[in-house]
Amino acid sequence: MATKYPDEIPTNHFELAEQLIHSTFEKIIRIATVRRDQLLVQLFDIKQDYLRMENTRKKQVADLEKLIQQLMETSIQQNEVVKFQEEQMRQTRAEIHKCENESPIPIPSLNTEGLDSLLKQLEKLGSIQHITVLYRNKPEHIRSIGGKGSKKGELYCPRGLAIDGDKIYIADTNNKRIHIFSTEGKFIHEFGKGQLHYPHDIALHKEWVFVSDWIFCYIFKFSKTNYKLIKSVKEGVGAPFGLTTDTNGEVLVADSDYNRIAVFSSDLEYIREIGKDKLRTPRDVKINNNIIFVADNNEINNIHIFSKSGDLLKSFIKLENGKGGIFVF
Repeated sequence: MATKYPDEIPTNHFELAEQLIHSTFEKIIRIATVRRDQLLVQLFDIKQDYLRMENTRKKQVADLEKLIQQLMETSIQQNEVVKFQEEQMRQTRAEIHKCENESPIPIPSLNTEGLDSLLKQLEKLGSIQHITVLYRNKPEHIRSIGGKGSKKGELYCPRGLAIDGDKIYIADTNNKRIHIFSTEGKFIHEFGKGQLHYPHDIALHKEWVFVSDWIFCYIFKFSKTNYKLIKSVKEGVGAPFGLTTDTNGEVLVADSDYNRIAVFSSDLEYIREIGKDKLRTPRDVKINNNIIFVADNNEINNIHIFSKSGDLLKSFIKLENGKGGIFVF
């Protein structure tokens, strides 16, 4: 059926329809534009939140990786310490059994009756955790300083020791610090925490305290008045064990890795080396009247005497089980 149109349509009806169409689409465009802007703002906020969370996540991952690395390094250090202590105990036992027979060097043999029982007790403790004070002229015990632990006034595997008047400086190795006691055994001060890793020996000169740090191969210089770190050196130092100072303030270091005695100025500037072609793995060094005494792991001779200029004067004593456990004083 055909559509029937009126005979005449007013022209203003078309104009009204066009206006209606235009106004309707303009309204739609305005509403869509507003909604678009709202969505863009929401999207921006979501993106910012995501970036903040991502940065937080990355920081947490980095912190976790750093913590894991620190734990691994701590584990490695502890394993090294345990191995070192086990080796020392093995060598001590070998020395005790060796002394049951006639000594291979011209010193009296030792009566070791009961020492096995004592050694087993020491093995349970892991190491001696105090410093024992004896009278000068007779072997009579006066007192013990310290005690096993990590609190102030306690020690854990003490090694080096230096005396300054009425003060005793002790390298509290496993607590990674230097402890100071009076000669009466009263705790005075501690320093070096957060700076020392495995302090092994101590030497004093004027207002300075020098410390050898074995595992991380550093030599440290502290002030004796305020215990602040003045300087540390690592360059050219390999496994420093014993150290000492002469009257001029030069620091002599038993450098086991480089098989020498390394000589530094009091400002820790490297000067020279002694015994490079004579030593194997020196563990300790002392100087008296410009004569240098060195304890070595060399299987042929364990004690060496040098002049201040570095000339070898004498080598003597062969201890088959003396490796790692020989020191001089």
